Amino acid sequence: METTLHIHLVSDSTGETVHQVTRAALAQFSNVKASEHIWTLVRTSAHLQTIRSGLERNPGIILYSIVDPKIRDELEALCADLNIPNLSILDPLVDLFSTVLGYKQNSRPGGQHKLDRAYFERMAAVEFAVNHDDGLNMESLQNAQILLVGVSRTSKTPTSMYLANRGYWVANYALVPNVPFPLKTIEKFPKLFIVGLTTDPKRLAHVRRNRLAHLTDKSNQNYADMEKISEELSEARRLFSKQGWPVLDVSRRSVEETAAAILHLYMNHKEAQAENNGAS
Repeated sequence: METTLHIHLVSDSTGETVHQVTRAALAQFSNVKASEHIWTLVRTSAHLQTIRSGLERNPGIILYSIVDPKIRDELEALCADLNIPNLSILDPLVDLFSTVLGYKQNSRPGGQHKLDRAYFERMAAVEFAVNHDDGLNMESLQNAQILLVGVSRTSKTPTSMYLANRGYWVANYALVPNVPFPLKTIEKFPKLFIVGLTTDPKRLAHVRRNRLAHLTDKSNQNYADMEKISEELSEARRLFSKQGWPVLDVSRRSVEETAAAILHLYMNHKEAQAENNGAS
């Protein structure tokens, strides 16, 4: 039986952290229908009164990320007054860091979103991904860490952008029938980690048919032809096998899952490199 739960997500910043943690936890409860109430940039007592009205209309639970002690105390008092279960989602982790490091956290809302060096490095990685999408600028991959290779519609671009937002310098190349992969160009970058992406032919045909339906030019019917797709995928696998690249099937993976699998392969590769360098 499906259960409806009102979840109030309260943050003094963008709310991204509390939202992602909540979604991860909710994934473990398939029979729960969550009604999310998003309260962001909560930094004043007046804002808390607005939240109180929302809680009175839709009682449920509160998950929050607030660093200002005064606002936290007021929010907790509000929850106690309304008998609302509540949890500060970052407290256990922050407490652990404080214990290990020997000092308390900086009480700054949205500290993870500050415009520091790491932020600008992530933005540079995103710009790099945009400029090296679908085989663009393949001669300038000296700063790239990862190259994703696959036929059209195998999630190369969204996965590249997701990894770029994580700070990784990623390029991608779309394999096109009868167009040879630029191996000589790639050989100039021996440190580049290359992953071949593949997928199920039937799923790819479905995706491409949907793509064609939204295109003005529908002349390339081979694009969604099942036989041609099978040939493309077979040719791609032969390339991956010949070059010894790891292969990842993205058929039933979300972009996040694909990115996680790629990072797993990449970190294993880096560990192996470190071990080899240490042995030598």
